Amino acid sequence: MEKDFGIEAARAKLGEIADHARLTGQTINLTRHGRTVAVIGPAHAVQPAGTVRVSLYVGDKEPEPHVLPAVPRIGDTFRLPDENFYLVTGVQWNVEPDGDNDVDVLLDPFDDYSD
Repeated sequence: MEKDFGIEAARAKLGEIADHARLTGQTINLTRHGRTVAVIGPAHAVQPAGTVRVSLYVGDKEPEPHVLPAVPRIGDTFRLPDENFYLVTGVQWNVEPDGDNDVDVLLDPFDDYSD
């Protein structure tokens, strides 16, 4: 199956595209004028939209709470308010039965951009 489908062409094959994504684990890009506007993939491959509260761990400093647009993935880089860039080296999900869940993100300075 193709990795990219125009939105209009995908309408007629939506069920087939969804089944392919579920069975193979692959994601398929829906495009408009050649630009990806949406992605169809297995549920576990898609990050939730919205905001996520995370605790950022940098070295031996106390964890700092932050709100991010999504849970970062290992290998992602971003800049904190201290103006330095960091590399995500670990993500730990702590899921509790009482609903008190949290996400811990481990960061290392990203040498290409850090002071």
